[in-house]
Amino acid sequence: MTMSQLEALPIVIEGHSFICNDHRMWNLNEIHRVLGLPASKMPSEWNNKIRTQLDRSGNFRTVNGDGGGTWATEAGAVAYAMWVSTDFYLMVINAFIFMRNDAIVRERVAVKQADEANANLSIAAPKADIFDGRLTNGGSVPWNWACKSLGLAPMKLKEGLKRSGKFVQKWNPDSYADELRPQEKAFSIGLFVTKSVMGKDTWQVTAKGYAWMQGNAQKWRELIADGDRLKAAERRAQKRLNRGGK
Repeated sequence: MTMSQLEALPIVIEGHSFICNDHRMWNLNEIHRVLGLPASKMPSEWNNKIRTQLDRSGNFRTVNGDGGGTWATEAGAVAYAMWVSTDFYLMVINAFIFMRNDAIVRERVAVKQADEANANLSIAAPKADIFDGRLTNGGSVPWNWACKSLGLAPMKLKEGLKRSGKFVQKWNPDSYADELRPQEKAFSIGLFVTKSVMGKDTWQVTAKGYAWMQGNAQKWRELIADGDRLKAAERRAQKRLNRGGK
């Protein structure tokens, strides 16, 4: 796996996160300003053979106007750090090493989780003939069934759809608690139906609703994975800050 295939994570230097742009380039002016580096070490002051060679090879890009500055690839940022000072170089190279290792570890974890999810689906998901039969005959299936058959985490998907406004928090008198459920509009257009199961009102997914879920499944899986990765990165960053404060 190459770095171009890995997610572009932020680098963390002295507790500050720096995010690259869509071209995997970091704003050296932002790094200089946030970390309070000397004025003599501004990116515009760097002018030697290494800078010239990296500039020619596309490792630097100067952007004028608001939000502009000197942008650098990982190689360019490391070279700039070497020019600033040995201590700063070590901080920057360690930040990039941590980012790379973190991305690789998270990719491996994601693959492992996907394998485990597939194994669980073979046990927890309903038999295909029963599942398809219900929908084909105009029936409906529970939310968990529909999610598991598409490889989606039921609760995480509910939370994501709530953030997008498609699900709402509503009081359930049967459970005496709030629950996440579809907007009323989704029932009126036939994506979901209200059912009575064992004397309790619940809601289920119709064939139309399942087709809607199928059409969005890949996007939702990616959004859920992105959310998991972001939360994990935030937890790790907070742990590093806590350790640094001790």
